[in-house]
Amino acid sequence: MGVEEEFLLVDPVTGVAVNRAAGVVAAARELFGLELDHELTGSQVETNTSVCTDVEQVRRELLRTRSVVARAARAAGCRAIAVGAPPLGDMTGVITDDLRYRRIARAFGALAEQQLICGCHVHVAVPDRETAVQVCNHLRPWLPLLGAITANSPFSRGADTGFASWRQMVWSRWPVSGPPPYFTSWQHYQAVSDTLLDAETALDQGMIYWDVRPSAHLPTVEVRVADVAASVHDAVLLAALARALVTKAVAEVERGVLAVPVPVETLRQASWRAAKDGLTGSTLDVLSGRKLPVRQQLIALVRELTPVLDANGDLALVERGLRVLDRDGCGADRQRRAFREGGTEDLLTLLDADAAQRPSGHGMAVVKMAGDVDLSNSDELERRCTEAMDAGAEEVVLDLSEVAYFGSSGITALERIRAQGIERRVPISVTASATVARVLNATAMDNLLPLREQPRAPLPTAG
Repeated sequence: MGVEEEFLLVDPVTGVAVNRAAGVVAAARELFGLELDHELTGSQVETNTSVCTDVEQVRRELLRTRSVVARAARAAGCRAIAVGAPPLGDMTGVITDDLRYRRIARAFGALAEQQLICGCHVHVAVPDRETAVQVCNHLRPWLPLLGAITANSPFSRGADTGFASWRQMVWSRWPVSGPPPYFTSWQHYQAVSDTLLDAETALDQGMIYWDVRPSAHLPTVEVRVADVAASVHDAVLLAALARALVTKAVAEVERGVLAVPVPVETLRQASWRAAKDGLTGSTLDVLSGRKLPVRQQLIALVRELTPVLDANGDLALVERGLRVLDRDGCGADRQRRAFREGGTEDLLTLLDADAAQRPSGHGMAVVKMAGDVDLSNSDELERRCTEAMDAGAEEVVLDLSEVAYFGSSGITALERIRAQGIERRVPISVTASATVARVLNATAMDNLLPLREQPRAPLPTAG
């Protein structure tokens, strides 16, 4: 599994797109050792994770790459933001000086120049191309839902478009975009692709821009429907759901189960409505034929995928992502709220590529555990610390002052928490009960994690 994310480069103050990709790519390579990819215009860069074995690895890599992109952009005198379409300024960019991109610009004119939109693509491995085509058929009904929960582009030219994902509207102008047809075989897929190339509505396999497709160069299915996510939480949720859908689909293909051949026009209507309203709206459930709330459809999908998510080890991260959606809404909801409350600066701060790592006024987070800490709940300690750091805590204090028993699994959790703190430059300290202090001393963990003095009980007052 791998994730590609595209970021928009903007002026640090005005938020208008700037042609700084060359400088950002150079800074990322020279200062941080990360290779970024150029995109169609000089106002975009793309990141790629390595081949990840689980979604937790995806989360860690996205945090790192987003941090590097943000720092490289600052070094190049601009700002990297995670947004589906430019919220401010003109939609036109400068075409990157590359043979393929110049060819696209000559063939598609203003369509190419206005391609400042940024997406998130999730690659999931499949056994072969024939399986890939059938898996795409199984994923087609879920594309509107995946697009709705990741919608992150409500603004254009400084005004609210009325859409949660304006990127989807811009994207839909390309001749080969949106939901793909239903394909009976790899041969059928190739025949249609050849027709598109002959018609020159796509100049190469990479320009077959359907929302899900067999990768042109990897043994994967590529889910392409999403705006670049507003936060790492959203990207991780997308990756976990895409992985689970592909895993389930591969199993069904191996059993000979055919996907429901939902008409393309039905999918287009559902996708349009999902892009319009995002998470808070309703769209057509293409399998039942009923218009249902997006949140209701998402609950049903997660319930159906729970055995697969659990087997993949991704269920906890999906549940965390759902809690973030319930609390904050999708990216479009957060953008509207930030712009309404704080204008341009609050909007750009929300969208900064490294928003998860940047101190955000949350200060010190206290994570408290009481009673026994053992194999049954040590993962909760780690999870809560991770959530505090994801939310922008500048320091995390583990309050273990009321813990009566602290087992070896607790020590293992502390080691992982400390490693996270070092990686993300968040200080970790412990307020320990006498029992916990003895365990930390016996294992030498007190040399690695500072111990805080327990608050003293107030002295009784006279009288």
